[in-house]
Amino acid sequence: MSDIEVISEVVVIGAGIIGLSTALQLHLKGHKVTLVDGDKPMQGCSAGNAGFLSQANIFPPATSDIILKLPKLLFSKEGPLLIAPGYLPKMIPWTIKAAATLNKQRFQDIVNAFSSLITRSQSSLHSLASQAGAQDYLSTEGGLVCFLTRESLEAKKKNIPQWQAQGIDVEVLNRSQTRELEPGITENIVGSLFFKNSGRCNNPQGLGLRYFAWLTQQGVTFVEEKVLDVNQTDNGGWRITTTNSSLNASKVIFCAGFYSASLLKKFGYKALVASERGYHLMLANAGVSLTRPVVFGEPYFAATPMEHGLRLAGTAEFCQPNRTPSMSRAFMLRDLAKRYLPALRAEHAEPWMGIRPTMPDGLPAIGAVKDQPGLYYAYGHGHNGLMTSAITAECITALVDNKTPPVDITPFALERFA
Repeated sequence: MSDIEVISEVVVIGAGIIGLSTALQLHLKGHKVTLVDGDKPMQGCSAGNAGFLSQANIFPPATSDIILKLPKLLFSKEGPLLIAPGYLPKMIPWTIKAAATLNKQRFQDIVNAFSSLITRSQSSLHSLASQAGAQDYLSTEGGLVCFLTRESLEAKKKNIPQWQAQGIDVEVLNRSQTRELEPGITENIVGSLFFKNSGRCNNPQGLGLRYFAWLTQQGVTFVEEKVLDVNQTDNGGWRITTTNSSLNASKVIFCAGFYSASLLKKFGYKALVASERGYHLMLANAGVSLTRPVVFGEPYFAATPMEHGLRLAGTAEFCQPNRTPSMSRAFMLRDLAKRYLPALRAEHAEPWMGIRPTMPDGLPAIGAVKDQPGLYYAYGHGHNGLMTSAITAECITALVDNKTPPVDITPFALERFA
């Protein structure tokens, strides 16, 4: 092993959308940045994101209904949510923490924290993307959540006061109003919720790779090696040990998604992040045209028009991260989607799987490592990684610059799980 010359003021560990956004924001603020990842950029969960920049995602993942259904989910092989039996020991402490969010005050605190990020996310994302010439990947046509049963629609409508209280514009549409927006949706729906200010990214991987190309053109260094450890040096800096070398920096930011937890464990943080594996199915010739993301309200996953076709995405499989993917779960989305999009075709469909890092309360981990000057973290964004990538980068950059973040990040500190 050999030491790389001290080339960086800040090392960002992880080259997914959070790491790339953070590196881009830091560079724009004048920092000398090095990116480190054991894989090429945008190969993790952010590559297969559903592309739906949803304003609706302000609630914690645990509900009383989900908690009650957990025993059944352990043995179910169908449906959008699956818990692998072998992953149960990991899920027990995670579920206990998740169940704590059912407390009325804790639930409201999480909604407020989520909203503080979500309501600022799109303007921040558009601004950052424009700096790298990537704004063409983003648009704002709104998003639909459509329902086949009146019961499901009425249940979801109960959230409208919470959305409106946070300044989120949501409208209830009937069948004809919904199909006027999206004629490809079945006549069997009873109605929908329309979030007119939600947006879309038509190629999440392309967006991140555009960031990376811009960064490398600006002289930012990328080291394609797996990070094994981070230790403090005698002069108060940090040494990042990788598979084949090491490098030094004054500041380090952990943006490695699910794998950030193992690197932070030595600093006293419990690894409560869960491996939530998500699947998508990419349809190059879907046979149906959509102009905006459409969420199917009963199985609750999305169909999003992309640069290269239609993407069905949104399953959750809590499972060991290295277990062989069950691609049948991706193809299951095709069958479920046909109930809502009757003209859907799926010839030559391409399945994909990625690992989402998901916290028990759904909130990401954003903050500074306690009692370790120069160490920061930004990971665990679950289903909101792409949506909140730019505002997260702004928050971390503010911490590095000893400034007040644009959002109160106290609710996102890992100390909340102490």
